[in-house]
Amino acid sequence: MQNPVTELLVEDNLERTYSVPILASHVDTFLLLLVGIAGVADGLRVILTKTDTVGSSSAGGWIVLLGGLLIAVTCVHAVKEVRSGQNAGAVAADDEVRQPVVALAMLLVYIALIDPLGYTLSTALFMAVYLRVFGKYGVLKVATISIAFALASSWLWSIMDMMLPQGILPWP
Repeated sequence: MQNPVTELLVEDNLERTYSVPILASHVDTFLLLLVGIAGVADGLRVILTKTDTVGSSSAGGWIVLLGGLLIAVTCVHAVKEVRSGQNAGAVAADDEVRQPVVALAMLLVYIALIDPLGYTLSTALFMAVYLRVFGKYGVLKVATISIAFALASSWLWSIMDMMLPQGILPWP
């Protein structure tokens, strides 16, 4: 049984009813906006508080840029979705609500594991879990993709002289 959320529009005395699943079907948009806002806030924190560190304003600027791009792209996607009426009256399936929440939880666990395990190992683990949960790939394909991505991205960051947490592996 769905509990409707009612909004009363005073000027026309019209009543609009939204069901909880319809509102919950936009949870991915809200989560992406939240991550974008957190990115902008963290970038500004780095710029404003790490004034004694060389390159902090540049690094903070990149974080602000990425957070701003995420917010902009999410807003453009949300406007297109509203204009096309894609979700108007559609009842959200459990997966539409569960997938973004599971992805955010996985991202938070990944962030928590970067320091103790290091970038390379935590990235390989995150990619493996993500591909297995959302991609439904076989174990061999998941292992190949996740290890290749983790090693390639670690190598790329090391080429750009980016300091990454090493954790229990001595590389990069």
